[in-house]
Amino acid sequence: MAGAEAIVSSLKQGKMPLCQDGLPLEPLDFLSLLFPNKGPNVTGKNVCFVQQRFRIPALRSLLPDPIDTFVPDDFVDGVACFVVLCAVITTGMYIFKQIWEHLDPSFASINPPHKKWYVVANLSKALFLAIMASSHRYWLGTYHLYFYDHFQVLEVKRCGVIYVATDAVALYMVPKLPRSTVIHHVSTILLVGLVTAINLDMKGWNGLLGVSKMAVLYAVFSTVAYSVNAYLAFRVVYPKSAWLKWLVKISLWTYLLCCACNWSVHALWLVNLIVSFQISVFNLLYLIVLAAIIHDDIVLIKWLINKNSPILDKND
Repeated sequence: MAGAEAIVSSLKQGKMPLCQDGLPLEPLDFLSLLFPNKGPNVTGKNVCFVQQRFRIPALRSLLPDPIDTFVPDDFVDGVACFVVLCAVITTGMYIFKQIWEHLDPSFASINPPHKKWYVVANLSKALFLAIMASSHRYWLGTYHLYFYDHFQVLEVKRCGVIYVATDAVALYMVPKLPRSTVIHHVSTILLVGLVTAINLDMKGWNGLLGVSKMAVLYAVFSTVAYSVNAYLAFRVVYPKSAWLKWLVKISLWTYLLCCACNWSVHALWLVNLIVSFQISVFNLLYLIVLAAIIHDDIVLIKWLINKNSPILDKND
């Protein structure tokens, strides 16, 4: 890949690869190297997150022409990024699992063996969320989204794909996922599919446009709770470790804060739609999907509360 070669070349010369704005690369920029479509926005040492859209004429020909709310080129790019990232994650999880089994007796002795996939999937999710949450560009973009209604469209949509790709891989690689988790994953994947197709350049917060923007917001807050996925993985491998008690406390309070922010902002959005008589069938359908996601959030919160209680959690 041209981007990877630029990074290696710069490091060999003792130089830090820089973006076009003169800032050093962030974790999110390195993650974007998984997408191989280096377009005209990526030249020389610039391997930053903004890249050219995937062009797949065969897929594009199956879609209708663009309208005010529908952007078929973005949807094609989202599908292509989703497939590429799922393939990379699937391969990476398999390799990582094999290496971990050889190096760590605690992981190798997990019983039943299928739980190893559960561990690897949750660590993958934690890693990808942490990469996004540690990027200042990610949060600067979020600030512009919700204070100025200015969406950096391609970056936002690709972050959404990154957010759900590990969930999609978990659906076919992790046996015996709880039904609520399956519904949660499927719901988020469908919402991100919607986000990739909607024209986020438009102003406003009602109808399908508002649904898409609020779905992005839900994912943004959820990104901060990557410690929850780390805890879900490590508790299986190292159940007696003392540091797990600190990790579960951090996970619980972080998750509570993220959910409180998400639910309160969504409630304000819904009240505003009702008061202004702008609520539509799309908003109601979104609330139904959101209810399934919130149900899984509540199940997880109750479980984390039990894990924080030495009386209720007999395993600790």
